[in-house]
Amino acid sequence: MEAFSVAVSLAMLTAHAPACPLTQSLVDRYGISFSGFTKAIPASPAPDTAHGGPFARLVIPDDSKVADGFRHTVVVDTRTKKAWILRTGGFVGVVEWYGPVDAGDASVAGCRLEPKA
Repeated sequence: MEAFSVAVSLAMLTAHAPACPLTQSLVDRYGISFSGFTKAIPASPAPDTAHGGPFARLVIPDDSKVADGFRHTVVVDTRTKKAWILRTGGFVGVVEWYGPVDAGDASVAGCRLEPKA
């Protein structure tokens, strides 16, 4: 019973966790969801992150519960404020890059960072 109480408490605390300002900005601007984009973003090669630099890799949360939907990850150059979006999944298993798009002044504070590839 105690474990259940802890689980419920954690769920309630994380349910109201603030969204990542950068990913939320991109989702709002381009309509990013499990089904793709509502505003076109140009296809591109992957960003060149081999030299290191000020790159952050962020998860775009997906609460859709659609097993064959797309998943999206953002790679942002925090110096130039340019972002690339990686689309993976779907029912045919795509791996597609889009961008760069302007990330604007949205912050990465509080964002869930992915480990570097």
